[in-house]
Amino acid sequence: MPAEVSIAKQLSGPECLEACVSALRSTLVKDDRFMPHMAYHGFTADIVFKFTPHNSFAPPVERTLEVKGGEQGMEQPSAMFHVELPLRPPNQVREEAQLPTPVLVADDKGQAHEEWKKTGSVPKQSPVPKNKIKGV
Repeated sequence: MPAEVSIAKQLSGPECLEACVSALRSTLVKDDRFMPHMAYHGFTADIVFKFTPHNSFAPPVERTLEVKGGEQGMEQPSAMFHVELPLRPPNQVREEAQLPTPVLVADDKGQAHEEWKKTGSVPKQSPVPKNKIKGV
């Protein structure tokens, strides 16, 4: 049976971005306005994104995006959300964002090699409600 040991590798740029998007998604999915039964003719979203790499020479990133979708009409009152990601070990960030984690695997011959394995449970997608009609 092969032995596995987790490796604490730094997070790549795409992993950091996916962790941010995953945190945003998990925060907003709890809001009633994003439930599967809700529908809109259009929407506008203003997203302010601030990213500060730690222990790096890369400068911080700050971007403001405006997303518009569907028909644009009269705007309703809006809601604001603030999502902050605390500093955590790289593999914990990967697991929370459901990304593969680097592990050192030793095979039966004692040879070690690196593999990327997905750990944790994958969240269930909320099902789209289906209307049932009696007699059909």
